[in-house]
Formats: sequence, structure tokens, C-alpha cells
Amino acid sequence: MSFESLMAVSQRLSVSLEALAALGAELRLRREGLGGDPRVRALLHDVVNAVDPVLLGGIDDDREAMVLALIQTIFRQAADLLENPARIPAWSYQDPIILESQGQVSRLIVRGIDALAIHRPELGAMLRCGGAFLDVGTGVGWLAIDVARSWPAMRIVGVDPWEPALALARENLAKSGVAERIELRSQCAEHLDDVATFTLAWVPGPFIGAAIADRALERIHRALAPGGWLIFGINVTPPGPLEEALTALRNVRSGGYSWTPREVEERLRASDFQKVESFSPGDPILLVIGRRAE
Repeated sequence: MSFESLMAVSQRLSVSLEALAALGAELRLRREGLGGDPRVRALLHDVVNAVDPVLLGGIDDDREAMVLALIQTIFRQAADLLENPARIPAWSYQDPIILESQGQVSRLIVRGIDALAIHRPELGAMLRCGGAFLDVGTGVGWLAIDVARSWPAMRIVGVDPWEPALALARENLAKSGVAERIELRSQCAEHLDDVATFTLAWVPGPFIGAAIADRALERIHRALAPGGWLIFGINVTPPGPLEEALTALRNVRSGGYSWTPREVEERLRASDFQKVESFSPGDPILLVIGRRAE
């Protein structure tokens, strides 16, 4: 490839980068009441309208916050890739913006579980009546907080080995109003020692490496009460070789793995989970479900 071709590809890719930045900037201006030069504000509107004139129409405040968080974590993680391409793969971020924004994005899972519960009345009844929720990889605690707010009868245990994230989780819990129902533990899923404790366990698949998955599933299976549910979440990769390569790169650098639904279903069955199936509450999330025998 010639220098000219390389420059042309770089410039073409930069359009998506700058458009995403402009969308994030527009969301920040809308949400935070920031001022700024009126010419820049007008041009930000022009960029967003060029992407889609109705892109921001009818989006509620909560969903706007999650989209902004997604954009922020994408940019911060991309900057880490550019600045530290040789670092050892692991979820080792200390940047509070990455940790907080990733945590905000995880709140989408509550919506996904709600959608699943509509189709699985047994699950919906359990969530309303109460039990114990295991939040694997709780991070800064936002998923645990949303679970506590959405299902007031649930008790939540969040486990995570990354202390910088747990430090932020403790701060978030202290301001949440639901801290009395949430326990945080500095612990990996493969080191769980609970027995027949939880009625539902959430596992964030992209952060679970293939090498530890069987051990983690064995411990989670033992930690579930008879009839307890496991929900293993994965991200649906958009079609195309570039999209697949980028997803795999992001997951591996975070210490995880790009699971396929079939791989997860096979692992769950091998770990004695029953009634294994997949459910999509909407892109980009796919939930693979299994239950411990009653």
C-alpha cells in the first residue's frame, strides 16, 4: 500500500471518530447546560443532523446518559490502546471516567432482564418476591444499584477483584439510598465459596476469559439455590470482518473473550445447567440463560 493510500484510509476512518466525538459533545451540552461558542454549538447540531436529523428525538434522560457513557468509555479505552498498545491484557484501568462510564453502560442489563422476565413469568415472580442476586464483575456498582432500585425485595452481592473500581462502588453505594441491601466483595467469580445462596446470578461474558470460564461456572452453579437462574450476557458482534476484529481486540485487551452463543450454551450444559437457551432483549445484548436443577 502506498503512503497516499494509507493517508486516505486514515482520513476516511477519522470521519467516524470525529462524528462520535461530536455526538458525545452534543449530549454533554444538552445534559450539563454548558455554554460555549454559539458557532461551535451550531456546527455540532449540523454534524448530528447530518448523521440523522431525528437521532436525538424522543430519547429520555436516562437513555441519553447511557449513550453518553458508552461514548466516553469508547474514547478513553481507544486512547489507552493508542498510548499503551503493549500492555498486558487485563481489566486494569484506573481512569475513573472509564470505570464510571463502563458502569453506567452496564445499567442496560436491568432493562434486558426486565424484557426477559416478560417472556419468563417464573423469573418475573422471583424478582418481585425477593431473593439474592449475584453481580459478577460489579465494577463501580451501578448495575447492583439499579437491581436494588428495580426490585426492592432483592438482596445483592457484587463481586469484583479490581480495587480501584470497588473504591468507586463504595462511594456510589453511599449516595444511592439502597446501600443496606448491597454487599460488595473483593473476589473473583472462580473463588466463590457460597453454597445454594443466590436465586439469580449475572455474568458479564465479554469480561470472562476462556481459561477461567469453567471454574467460574462451576462455582456459580454451586452458589445458586436449587432452581436458581444464571444469565450470561454477551455482546452481539456486528457483521463484517472489521467489526469482528475490533470486538475481539477490545475483549482480549480487557482480559475477556468473544463468546458465541453456541460456545456459552455448550459450557453451561457441561457445567450441569439445565433449560439452557438464548434470548435477545435487543441489540447489542444477547442473554444465555441456564438454571440449576430444583
